[in-house]
Amino acid sequence: MVHCHELKKGQVLVCVDCGLELTVSKECTECGTEPEACGCAPCQFVCCEKELTIKK
Repeated sequence: MVHCHELKKGQVLVCVDCGLELTVSKECTECGTEPEACGCAPCQFVCCEKELTIKK
């Protein structure tokens, strides 16, 4: 599972089913390094009923 605090500007999230790609244009400033400390948790990045993954 990808959390918003892990995403860096320029990274791309991709849907493995349909190929949709989303580029991070601004990093999350609401969270620390732990998902539990995130005020916007739970973060869910979903497409085609599956979680998006970070494109390598």
